[in-house]
Amino acid sequence: MRSLLAIILLPSLVFAADPSTLVFSFQKQKNPDEIQATAKTVADYLSAKLGKKVEVLVPTSYGTTAQGLISKKVHVAYMDSLPYILASQEANLEIAAVERRKERTDYDSLVVVGKDSPIKTFQDLKGKSIAFTSQTSTSGYLFPFAKLVQDKNIKSPADLQSYFSNVVFAGGYDKALLAVANGQVEVAAFSDYVYEGAKADLYGTPETRAKVRVLARIPGVPTHLIAVSKELSTGLRGKIQEALIELGKEKPELLSSVYGATELVKPASKNHVEKTMAALKVTKLESKSFVK
Repeated sequence: MRSLLAIILLPSLVFAADPSTLVFSFQKQKNPDEIQATAKTVADYLSAKLGKKVEVLVPTSYGTTAQGLISKKVHVAYMDSLPYILASQEANLEIAAVERRKERTDYDSLVVVGKDSPIKTFQDLKGKSIAFTSQTSTSGYLFPFAKLVQDKNIKSPADLQSYFSNVVFAGGYDKALLAVANGQVEVAAFSDYVYEGAKADLYGTPETRAKVRVLARIPGVPTHLIAVSKELSTGLRGKIQEALIELGKEKPELLSSVYGATELVKPASKNHVEKTMAALKVTKLESKSFVK
């Protein structure tokens, strides 16, 4: 009788039906109208592959995507490692696919200075003015901050204001690049694809880039990832993963128009975000302080 009762009760717990409509959230970027249109095209592609309606959500903040996953209102999310770490603390998630850029599933954070700047090493940064990309940026704030701590230049966020003569958060990769190119600050930090690669012209002109040089290259920043709720069935999660990888193979130009990558691959391990987690530990910052 006990085993019969277990069989009767289990289906409602284990075999919950997959939703008829999937909600796919895309991380915000500089041009929300453009990402909305591109995301809709991606959603239509996935809908055809999966045989399910796919709705697009482009929230105005990173925190909204994380909260959507936690509240189970979002099923799939194209996001950065920081909001993923935050969401995974409360939501049951897995990484279905990650971007591969130039044969890598990570990229570099760049710290740059003016072309003719006398600054030669990280130790020369004390007393200089700096533009971080934003307080929510992995490559433009967290990783450079972690290097400053690891090099024993500073110990905490409170030390930034005393270590540098001026600290500003530019509000975007392009603005951080312009700030140092135009001499408004002496140092800036942002992603490597702002300075080099096929999409660099989206963030600044060749003339602007020629006014700066790389002081330091900090490797290990995880590429964007696509998280899937494990509330979905194993079969559907597998189909989503296959469709995402096929997207990069069949329509690389469409994928590139989202965040610049042309390829999605299965994560090599479960630790795609481990370097971000390590940077958080070094800086003693919480992921929720970045996700706004």
